[in-house]
Amino acid sequence: MHKPNKERVRDFFAAAASANDDAMLAILHPNLRVIEAESLPYGGVVEGRSNFKEFTKRVFKTWKNTRVITEELIEDGNKVVVLATMSGESKTSQTQFTMSIAEIWSFDNDGLVTEIKPFYFDTKKLIDIYNGDL
Repeated sequence: MHKPNKERVRDFFAAAASANDDAMLAILHPNLRVIEAESLPYGGVVEGRSNFKEFTKRVFKTWKNTRVITEELIEDGNKVVVLATMSGESKTSQTQFTMSIAEIWSFDNDGLVTEIKPFYFDTKKLIDIYNGDL
């Protein structure tokens, strides 16, 4: 039997923190879908594990000093809800932000991530910071 899904999420974040791309990608299904809010600079749907690395570069290049701190993982069946805090800084205005986020991670029966859907507490604030309006 494989690990509980929330342990696989922990493994993913540990791999990401240590820049271990191979370990990180091994947890993702080849047909992974990441669904971001359309209004964000990196918004839309990303399909395929092979596109995930480039997508994360876009997200983290949008901001400076980006950090995501996981506070709680809640598992129910094939879903894990990640409660976290994201912080960073606008590259244009140097405005700093800290924001609560939640992500829903879906898994298949083999313990691979099939979908990640992030929810930001205030996407308008992120857009305003990105545009230099705050």
